[in-house]
Amino acid sequence: MNNLFQFKSKSNLLAEENLAEFINRCKNELTVFGKDLNWNNHIWPNVAVFAKLGVITRKPKPEQIMDSGFLDFAKAYLRYQQGHNPTGTRNELKALRSVEASLLNLTGSCDIKKLNITVLNKAVELASVHYSAIAMYQCGRELERLAKFLTTNKLIGIKLDGWKNPKKRPSDSVKTGAKAKKEREKKLPNEYALNAIAEIFASNPENPRDIFTTSVFALLMSAPSRITEILSLPVDCEYTEVDKNGIERYGLRFFSGKGFEGDIKWIPTAMVEITKEAIKRIKKLTEPSRKFAKWVETNPHKFFSVNESFKADFYKNKKLSKKEICECLGFKYEKKSVNNFLKNRKLRTEDNYYSLDSLWDFVKNSLPSDFPWYNELQKIRYSNALFCMHDNQLNAVKPTIMYSLHKPDNNFFNNDISLKFENGEYRSNIFIRHGYKDEEGNPLSLRSHQARHLLNTIAQRGGLSNLEIAKWSGRADVKQNRVYNHMTEYEMVKIAELVDITANKKSIISEQNQVNMPVTTQQFNLLETGSVHITEYGYCVHDYTMSPCDKFRDCINCSEQVCIKGDKEKLARIKDRFDKTSRIYNKAVLNSGDYFGEDRWIEYHRKMLERLKELISIMENSEIDDDAQIKLKGKDFSQLNKVINKEKESILINKKKQDQLSMLDELKLIMGGSNG
Repeated sequence: MNNLFQFKSKSNLLAEENLAEFINRCKNELTVFGKDLNWNNHIWPNVAVFAKLGVITRKPKPEQIMDSGFLDFAKAYLRYQQGHNPTGTRNELKALRSVEASLLNLTGSCDIKKLNITVLNKAVELASVHYSAIAMYQCGRELERLAKFLTTNKLIGIKLDGWKNPKKRPSDSVKTGAKAKKEREKKLPNEYALNAIAEIFASNPENPRDIFTTSVFALLMSAPSRITEILSLPVDCEYTEVDKNGIERYGLRFFSGKGFEGDIKWIPTAMVEITKEAIKRIKKLTEPSRKFAKWVETNPHKFFSVNESFKADFYKNKKLSKKEICECLGFKYEKKSVNNFLKNRKLRTEDNYYSLDSLWDFVKNSLPSDFPWYNELQKIRYSNALFCMHDNQLNAVKPTIMYSLHKPDNNFFNNDISLKFENGEYRSNIFIRHGYKDEEGNPLSLRSHQARHLLNTIAQRGGLSNLEIAKWSGRADVKQNRVYNHMTEYEMVKIAELVDITANKKSIISEQNQVNMPVTTQQFNLLETGSVHITEYGYCVHDYTMSPCDKFRDCINCSEQVCIKGDKEKLARIKDRFDKTSRIYNKAVLNSGDYFGEDRWIEYHRKMLERLKELISIMENSEIDDDAQIKLKGKDFSQLNKVINKEKESILINKKKQDQLSMLDELKLIMGGSNG
């Protein structure tokens, strides 16, 4: 009987080797999501749940977990991509879940090496049942990214980098009608809730949870930010700078969560004092935990004393009782609760087990796995993090663990401003604690992102440009602004009505009556040009869509140059040009008669001197206000003048023809009358 074998091409063999190497390195070398991450867990806390497509629970059953033949690749891919481009959404999971479902459906296994165009198309089809339009677009985008990644890095034996996302991005928002109103109400904060949280902040609360919640929301209202950006602020985030008018401006150092990287977000004057007060309160609240973090960084082998009365030397060479452990850790000793306290901290409950050194080792080993980094990407340590806290510091019931460090996340904040119904009643939040309700007596709630939507809408109403709004919001893409613009259709119509539509109806020819006079700001702004760029002496307003420049490097003699009255630097350049031109002109006149064509050269420079002299006199005229735009008229050629002159010539020819026809008609009438 003949021996049979399964042939594998070199490309497939190479893909198998590369894939195995990729998974191995992501598993054993990458530290994204923490060094102590348990690779074999199907749930990575605060990171991902590796469940099948359509499973929404955060605690899936064993049969709801991804197939074992796919899990390692899914974990490696997510860890690798998030390491290079960390995001809060982690949309890679949408693509991974849909691919796993598609592979099972079409091939009966979950081997990523069997991925092909048919599998990708099926993945889109299966995912469409479970995701909304915008989520489906994100899923398709990540599928396209996955296909390109596998092809580029030769992790599969075929080329899939030509596959494109078949789902188009849905419309970001609806601007008119009842649906638009409902969307605005959903994305913008409730006015009663805004007033309530402002009143709580103004009352200078003493409850640590109230201080935290109101101060964070005050910072969200100071500049359009994401909650993750606020909670990642360094303690030295405040920044002041004097602007060109001598006014001190106040801002915060932010590290954007969506591609804009580090930047200063300037705080509007109306919010400066509130922002300063919020920062001050948070600093005071978190000072003890930052002090502890700094001690561990600088004195890793020396026990930290919670208070000055604690005498570390007294316990140095002895075994500690349970009571002494509580005293060392700053916990009030109570015989009934001491064992629970020790168990909750995973400490042994017998006397004479710990020494001060072994207790200190236990404390250090219990710190977060990423210590000393609060945010390693942004190079912020726990000792320099504005929101570095102790465990249970904001808990109303449990005692604060003074020898611990805690990093609050967006869920921790949102739980205190949102509204959730549990066990037949609303869970307590900051509004319920203080007895605030809406006009109908219902509990109030907010979401952290609503403040960002509100500030962006206010900026749109105030007339900020899209570029300025994107920069203020920390966006890399200006197009993202449209999602946050919730102006009503009536507001947009009102803004449109403010535009002077008659301004462009002025006759261009009428400007000939304003020879050598400055043009107004409105006239300058309404010139029908596609762009304005800076020249050596002012600004060029030539329309390059009509023709290329006709006066290259001869801006002085061009009637499309605008100079600004009061610009001392530009005036100095014009005077310098006048002096140089005068010298060479005078020399040329003195030595004239020897060169062919010199008369044209002399005439050209004579006219230039006249033009420079006229321009200097206008720019030094005290009767003309600074910042006035000065535009000298001339007889130089331009495409616009050519069109206007051609139109005028056409009108004159037509008028002449009409006059001739009128004369013929009159002659015919006379001749007819004489014959009669």
